[in-house]
This record gives sequence, structure tokens and C-alpha cells, in this order.
Amino acid sequence: MKKSLIALAVAGVVSAPAFAATSNVDVYGLLNGSVSYVNDQSSNINDVQVSSTGSRIGFKGAEDLGSGLKAIWQFESGVNIDEQSGTWTSRNSFVGLGGGFGTALLGNHDTPLKMVGRTVDLFGDTIGDSRNVMGGGSDTRAKNVVAYISPSFSGFDIIAAYSTDLNVSGSAGDADNSSVYNLSATYKNGPLYLGLGYGDGDGHEKAGFGKHWRAAAGFTMGSLKFVGQYDTRDDDNSIASVAANQNGDYDAWMAGVSYAMGAITLKGNYMDGDYDGAGAADPKQFNVGADYAMSKRTKLYVVYTDGENVTLGSGAGSSDQITSGVAGGDVSGVSLGMVHTF
Repeated sequence: MKKSLIALAVAGVVSAPAFAATSNVDVYGLLNGSVSYVNDQSSNINDVQVSSTGSRIGFKGAEDLGSGLKAIWQFESGVNIDEQSGTWTSRNSFVGLGGGFGTALLGNHDTPLKMVGRTVDLFGDTIGDSRNVMGGGSDTRAKNVVAYISPSFSGFDIIAAYSTDLNVSGSAGDADNSSVYNLSATYKNGPLYLGLGYGDGDGHEKAGFGKHWRAAAGFTMGSLKFVGQYDTRDDDNSIASVAANQNGDYDAWMAGVSYAMGAITLKGNYMDGDYDGAGAADPKQFNVGADYAMSKRTKLYVVYTDGENVTLGSGAGSSDQITSGVAGGDVSGVSLGMVHTF
């Protein structure tokens, strides 16, 4: 079950039934298993993969502190149901306070910029996830985060987050000159969604790129839904020793549409990325697919995806990822899957 910072600020502090001798612990999760047939035309490789993408289990709770103030907490772990592996608290995990002022939290969480894009991805957590093309930069789950979520003002929300070091793990201290800050402003009212995200900081420069902007929009008109996203991410060639420097500034866009008819939703999108450096391998990808809702918590899906200079499944962290064997090569796949939330 996908939980955003906004959802946590508004609804995540509601008490749950007793569990493990604690009065307000809520257990939730999502299981996503798929079987995919993939084809790397450049290497003439065809294969069948059994994969887990975005599967997770989480625990969260709240304590009423009085005077309108609540303590909130959550820890969420990724699991691979196909290969019996997972990492404890590898996903959004934090402790914080919520009240009339908004919500403040401390821990490990998706950046505000990342969440702007998650809202409009019609193929999220599949091999065709938009982050295969639109990811990178500040689109990440940041470690060492302090974040603030404003109260909602007639559908308008602001989130600010600061990370002392996006990636450090273990007992080592947070690295010097590795901080990153993120801001987002979103508006959701009826059929309309608008989002704007921004990320920058020393941690970006240390990784070889500069400021990152993201804009996203969605509009629902009856059974039709239209979505779009645009990203721009600066190169930072001032640090010549960084091997991960982008090949020039990067711009990418995505457009998609879905159509619901009863329990079936048909959908498709197209993504295109462009580096302005000479000889850059620019990624492209399109998806078509359908969801079938068996209940409010269980669905079946089918996805066909085709791309150039992409790694299928990489955006969603799939347990199986397929990369074209040569630059400019075409890689495609058909995926049949089932998702159950609890």
C-alpha cells in the first residue's frame, strides 16, 4: 500500500487495533509478483523472469500526546517474494510529531521531488516504471532526513526535506559536503493534480550533477485520465574527478493516458530523455497495458514495454532487471502480474 508523506500527515496517525501488546500498531503491505518474457534484440537474448517489484511490509503507529499533538512512527521494509530476500527498514522509516502546525519527521524517506512523479506514473512498480527514464538525481529515497509537511490549504500542500547525506549507511558518520535539500508544492482538487519539485545541494555536486526540477500534472475527465511530467537536471562538470558526471544537462518528458471501463483500466505512456553532451545515449520507452481489479485490494495486470538505452525494472528496483547489451539497442518485455495490498 503506497504511503506518501501527505497521507501520513493527514491519516497515518489514526489508532489501529491492538497488536503485539502495543495499543496502536497498524500492519500494512503490498505484494507484487510477475512473470515476464523479455527480449534484448541487440544481443539476441530471450528469457523468462519471475520477479518481485515494490513488495513491502510496514508497521506504523501513533500516540495522542494531548493538546492536539501526536507522536507518529513508521518502519517499512522491502521484500522480494520470488527470491526470499529483503532488507529491514529499507523503505520509508521515521519518527515524528504531528499537530495543527503540520507534521515533522526524522529518518529515511522518499524525497518530495520523487513523490511528485510517483503520483502520475501509470506503470509504477512494474518493469515499465517511468523512473527507467525519468529517475536519477533527487528522485530517490533519501537517508538522514529531516522533513516538514504543511497542513493542507484547500488542496495546496508544501513539503520541505533536508538530508545530511543521501546515501551513507553503517557506522560511518554522515559525509561532509554531502547535504541535499528538496522542496515540493502540490495542488489536488477534484479531477486536477499539479505538482512542482526542486532538489539541489552539495550532495548533488558530489555525485556530478546540479539542480533538479520536476513538474507533473494529472487531470481526470470521466473515465479518462491524462498525466504528464517534465524533468530537467543540470550537469556539473566542475568536479572532474567524479566518474558519475552526466553527459551534459538532462531533460526528459512523459505523457500518458488511461481509460477505465468497469473493473478494467486500459493505459499507455511514452517517455523521452535527452542529454546535451556529445555522443550521449538518450533513453526512450513506451508502455501499453491493462489492469483488472478483482477487488479493492487485489488486481491483475499486463504490461508491454519497449525502450532504448534503458534498464527495464531498474526504476522500481525489481528483483530482475534487463539492460540492452549495446548502446542504442532495443529491449522489450511482456509482464503478467498480480498485486495484493493489506
